[in-house]
Amino acid sequence: LGTRDATNGFCLFSDDPIEKDLEHYLEPLAKLCDVISKWETALREKGSGKFENSRVIQLSYKNRLYWKHTIKCETDKERLLLCYQTNSQIVQGRFPLSRELALELASLMSQIDMGDYSLEKSRDVGVGLKGLDKFYPYRYRDALGAEQLKDVQELLVSKWMLLKGRSTLDCVRIYLTCCRKWPYFGACLFQAKPRQNPESNAASGAIPVAWLAVAEDALNVLELSTMAPVARYPYSSVMTFGGCQDDFMLVVSHDDGGGCEQKLLFAMSKPKILEITLLIADYMNALGHTVPGTPQMNSLTRNGSHRSLRTSQRPTLGGGSAVATGFSTNATTTAHNTLNSHATHTLNSNHSHTLSSSHHAGGGSQPGT
Repeated sequence: LGTRDATNGFCLFSDDPIEKDLEHYLEPLAKLCDVISKWETALREKGSGKFENSRVIQLSYKNRLYWKHTIKCETDKERLLLCYQTNSQIVQGRFPLSRELALELASLMSQIDMGDYSLEKSRDVGVGLKGLDKFYPYRYRDALGAEQLKDVQELLVSKWMLLKGRSTLDCVRIYLTCCRKWPYFGACLFQAKPRQNPESNAASGAIPVAWLAVAEDALNVLELSTMAPVARYPYSSVMTFGGCQDDFMLVVSHDDGGGCEQKLLFAMSKPKILEITLLIADYMNALGHTVPGTPQMNSLTRNGSHRSLRTSQRPTLGGGSAVATGFSTNATTTAHNTLNSHATHTLNSNHSHTLSSSHHAGGGSQPGT
């Protein structure tokens, strides 16, 4: 593929057989045949035993763990993949940018994806619309009338024409240089509803919905529409995190000398709670923080099925400290349980579903490239 080994932070994901916009990270040690089998089984359960031959599993290869200090080590193919992944976030409204910048980036992606705007392409009256469909944010495009849409198409084509002769590598470099100016570039975003204001720990004044941006060194809370920072919680301050009934729970300590702790709850779907919990754990493992045991899952079933899966734990190294030496996770739960994520996710009715974290002095060592 032209990418580095597992230390590049890229992983395989599968689509979900039930929910359209849900993807599942595949544990690197998982067998592909097992993943396909579980995907097809879940699809049959959805259809009451009927086999749908019109659906097949879709796999994607994209970045999961992003490390700013490894930028110089990225291969050309990794940078190209990052362009397409970032473009997907831009189109879906997960990246803050103006209409003008959106057009500039859309023209760069048109050059990367379709090459020079030529006379042959100019005969295709829909080529500008194709560029908007693939590379322009939905929220800007949907607000346009017919005439406005035509004007934006022409503007996109004119900017695209100015890039004639630019190589793919050159356009990729320009694109990423621009996008990396956003402080949260590379972070994984989750929509969540805070149960209280992250800044005050009070139920009153809680923001309706926010982004949780999971980055290499901290979990950040961003305002939904502007994506402006609301709060930041470095992993060195995190005491406990994970599922707590129907919420994602984060307990942090404050370095104010008082030794006080703050408990934060965010309403999320159970598949997303599992995803964000494992992602934070993998970042902390890679940084050298201690993260004992994965969340305990008593049963994961789908649509009333009585099938259950064994509870598995993240293995520990050296006196109970689960410290990953690379970027890939050791959690065996993910590969086996992700296709059962829509079912009733029983979380020990009388217990919190959490990971506790204690930290080494100095925050641990940085992972190697």
